[in-house]
Amino acid sequence: MALSARKRATTIILDADLDRLLGRAARQQGVSRSEFIRNQLRRSLEQFRPHPKPRSAGIIRDRLRERGDEDELFRELER
Repeated sequence: MALSARKRATTIILDADLDRLLGRAARQQGVSRSEFIRNQLRRSLEQFRPHPKPRSAGIIRDRLRERGDEDELFRELER
């Protein structure tokens, strides 16, 4: 596979146990070791990707305030 302008090569060093587990996991999923690593990195790093806040959040928050405090809803259950 030729590297495109958008891809970068990275070298990692694995101990023997991790290397065996990587091979086993990749075979079990039917992908190459490199593809397995890329998939797992995508999953792991997704939390660091910037995500826009939903536009409706402010509207919902305002509507909930209009309906009353949460304590009022559960006050009778505490008795």
